[in-house]
Amino acid sequence: MFKAWRAGAAVGLAAATLALAASPAWADVSLQPPGWDKDLKLAEAPDLNPDLHIVEINIEARVAPVELEPGKRVDAWTYNGGIPGPLVRVRVGDRLIVHFSNHLPMETTIHWHGLRVPIQMDGVPEVSQPPVPTGGTFTYDFVVPDAGLFWYHPHVMSAAQVGFGLYGALLVEDPADPVKVPDQTVLVLSDIGIDDHGALESPDSGGSTGMAFGREGNLVLVNGRVRPRIEARAGAPQRWRIVNAAKSRFFLLDLDGQTFVKIGADAGLLERPESSQVLLVTPGERADVIVSPVGRPGSPLVMRAMLYNRGYGSVEYRNVEELLTIEFTNTP
Repeated sequence: MFKAWRAGAAVGLAAATLALAASPAWADVSLQPPGWDKDLKLAEAPDLNPDLHIVEINIEARVAPVELEPGKRVDAWTYNGGIPGPLVRVRVGDRLIVHFSNHLPMETTIHWHGLRVPIQMDGVPEVSQPPVPTGGTFTYDFVVPDAGLFWYHPHVMSAAQVGFGLYGALLVEDPADPVKVPDQTVLVLSDIGIDDHGALESPDSGGSTGMAFGREGNLVLVNGRVRPRIEARAGAPQRWRIVNAAKSRFFLLDLDGQTFVKIGADAGLLERPESSQVLLVTPGERADVIVSPVGRPGSPLVMRAMLYNRGYGSVEYRNVEELLTIEFTNTP
């Protein structure tokens, strides 16, 4: 009976969410409990420049110990010591200056995935720039022309370096954004391979199967953590900016049949919203969605990655993955 009520309520809330999102009266009013996303909230890169239209940051690529879940640590390749790297937050038209230094045992670059940047800033080795050697530096400097969620990663042995942990989100905000949902969070979906000795898996693991379907890690992460949690006030909207930073894993997201209202994708906001009960996010893809999860205190809601059939046995001997848990408060 509760499941039937929840499914019906979710359908009604999808329409109500859009009306609420368009209401200026709610623009700055948080409806979620304090610290609702603290368990997975991304660290932001500190802005070193006092100019309101310039964001200037430092990013360092280095090997660092990272705790993915309690008691499970690995020496990963990181930006600024974490997985993912720091959230870079700018506004449309801002100038972004990134002082990049490489302390990895291999040369690397930073590519700004999806951003329209001058070729000299695109991070493609031997095309736009020489790769940054171990101990070397490079300054990326460009104006950000488009709003939306983007991400950054290497373009030197991309699959291997991304698989080791080198990726991060870049959020370009638009002061004129018509979507007025104040409770927002960025979700970086990824995976990482850890062997039986607690070290990073070799980038050529998986043999012919890995060559055919892409190599996937054995730990699935949301913002660098295994199954983090968020809190929610039942029925209140949250805006999720999602990026799939895994090197080959497809994420078919399911909230126990509740509704995703997709309002944006790789190129920014859509012309009109799209509602669905599952959301597919492929490698490198971004999705801007509003969810209004419904449930009761003491009955957590789990977001799962369902099996997605790409053919040729791609769903055999595989398990549905639990990504994050939503716990409901007593607030009506």
